[in-house]
Amino acid sequence: MIPLLIVAVFLLGVIAVGKLASRRIKTSEDYMVAGRGAGLPLIVGTLFATFWGGGVIIGATGASYDEGIFGVVEDPFAAGLSLILVGVFFVRILRGLKIRSVGELYKCRFGTGTGYLASALMIPTYVVWTAVQLLAIGKIVNVLFGIDFTVAFLGAALVVVLFTYMGGLVAVVWTDAVQMVIIFIGLLAILAAGFSAAGGVEHVLAVAPDGYWNILPRDRSPMGWVSYLAMWAGMSLGNIPSPDIAQRAFIAKDSRTAYKGMIIAGSLYWTVGFIPIVIALIGIALVGDGTLDASQFAHDSELLVPYMAKALLGPVGLGVFVASLIAAVLSSASTSLFATAVLFSNDIYKPLKASMTGKLLEDDDAAMLRATKFFVVTVGVLSVGVGLVCSFIYELTIFAFTLQLGVLFFPFVLALKARWVTAHGVIAGMVGGVLVNLAGCLWQGSIIPEPWEFFTLVPPLVNLALIVVVSALTRERARTESLESLYF
Repeated sequence: MIPLLIVAVFLLGVIAVGKLASRRIKTSEDYMVAGRGAGLPLIVGTLFATFWGGGVIIGATGASYDEGIFGVVEDPFAAGLSLILVGVFFVRILRGLKIRSVGELYKCRFGTGTGYLASALMIPTYVVWTAVQLLAIGKIVNVLFGIDFTVAFLGAALVVVLFTYMGGLVAVVWTDAVQMVIIFIGLLAILAAGFSAAGGVEHVLAVAPDGYWNILPRDRSPMGWVSYLAMWAGMSLGNIPSPDIAQRAFIAKDSRTAYKGMIIAGSLYWTVGFIPIVIALIGIALVGDGTLDASQFAHDSELLVPYMAKALLGPVGLGVFVASLIAAVLSSASTSLFATAVLFSNDIYKPLKASMTGKLLEDDDAAMLRATKFFVVTVGVLSVGVGLVCSFIYELTIFAFTLQLGVLFFPFVLALKARWVTAHGVIAGMVGGVLVNLAGCLWQGSIIPEPWEFFTLVPPLVNLALIVVVSALTRERARTESLESLYF
């Protein structure tokens, strides 16, 4: 009962933060980009909490238990690298642009049609991703407290939609900062209890299996290195065109804050990312001395963390740890929910409304604010629907993010870095990347076609080749907007 009360207090606190943030909302600019005034602590907090989902704590611990540090190359290491790459190469440019979403970048540089296409490709990815986060909360609460899964899933959706609806991106950023603190407390609680139960740091480090700290591939054949390259590329490059990362650049108070925030958050993500690896090692030590029964998670190593929490923590510690797990998942859910709502309102509804009525929504700020709030609820409903009816949601998530790398990585990079790219080239590249992925799915009858390395690396290469060739062929007759025209 005590752990459940602690979780309930935490969730009520999150809703209260959303209500408090709503008092800061006066315009659609406040709601969608938090008034572009966030300082460094908020930027670091929201980036870290957004990336640090439940998958890292539970998934990375399970993967480390099975394969050592090599099992977590993609997350946290490749994922953290994406933040540093964005910080070094792109964030200063993004912060200088007078846009509210990454979809608007494609529309302003390459025309409304390209903007529609890019947004249409991103929206399904993030609806699915939001659903995955809500499902994770449902499973955590169901396993640890025995509450009906559907009730927990719907309750999580209600909390996320409620505080995001009230406070927009201000609420998301504020709750992310609070959630980052809760995450740290929870990690330290399980880490301290684990070291104590396993006989101390020295004993835990001594039980590491051979090769546990080897991050290089064990298969040193050419195919082994290709697989290794695909692991790094899929997560580090695939995250770069994400709308939620770009939103963090837009809300920073200046470009220097955005740059420092990305670098610090990426470095912090790498550093804290070692904690799940150490927790897995504690699990190995506890299995070795008989404290934990390995048969409990023999078929699913991701259950190691819940079983450790149950065995090692008292009622208060368990409540804090579960609250930290839910905090990690909530931050990812609210971020993807809000980013998707902005794609709907700013990149699809606004230009459609203008083309149909001849009136610009910028002239009616209250209408733009209402529209974005409406789409927050809409995305929440869509995510709940996907979570309730889709039985292969994990595979769908992998497909969606692989598609993002194959379709949007090079258009995003070239939109920010190249003058010679044309709208025809970008559209051809996007369509080519999609077709390679779809061909693999239809050919094999699976949304994760094999070999996965081929369908991770080849679509972006086809995408780039088509952009280069078609842009060269259409350069004389295709006009694109210069990036300089989008600066403040």
